[in-house]
Amino acid sequence: KGVRVVEGKEIPWNLFMPKAPYQGKVVPNNVHPHTLTQDTGDANWETTHVTFDHGGNVPYIEGQSIGVIAPGPDKKGETPAKIRLYSIASSAVGDEQSSKTVALCVKRVVEVDGEYANREVGEDKPDKAGTGFPDKKVYRGVCSNHICDMSPGDEVLITGPTGAEMLLPEEEDANIIMLATGTGIAPMRSYMRLLFHDKAGANADGSRKFKGL
Repeated sequence: KGVRVVEGKEIPWNLFMPKAPYQGKVVPNNVHPHTLTQDTGDANWETTHVTFDHGGNVPYIEGQSIGVIAPGPDKKGETPAKIRLYSIASSAVGDEQSSKTVALCVKRVVEVDGEYANREVGEDKPDKAGTGFPDKKVYRGVCSNHICDMSPGDEVLITGPTGAEMLLPEEEDANIIMLATGTGIAPMRSYMRLLFHDKAGANADGSRKFKGL
């Protein structure tokens, strides 16, 4: 428990499970503002950058995911809600390069007058970004809204890490093609931070060598 061997290399794996999650804490992020996007008028316009302090207890590598447990209730009425997996947006050392934080880029899920609703007319209240639709039936993603509404000092329940499908290749001459489809930009940011920014991705002399971009 705690590691998995992938192509001959041990990687962190499910150190914390839904029945025994790690309790982390939201910390300020000095790299990005909380809200990354501008209000376009669409209901689900907001994407946020949120950083959790895990104290070095939830190690991970680029390309993995963590689970977040929201208080709930979820759409089935369960409390707490079932975990939701989110691709990690920071490199293994975290945005602070201390190996004690993990960052997520999360799009707030809001649907107005759709097929499903968990807020009837008159029940929806403005979220942290100030977006609200009290005169409409609204569906808000339980975990995405939980994360997007977080502030520094808030506690968060974390599971994982998990995922071995999107790890960076070990070969130095490997070609890397990044396509952000269903994953969103989060894992791509994780790779880019390592390859182009964080000290952990540089050579001993501080240089970085690429054969083509």
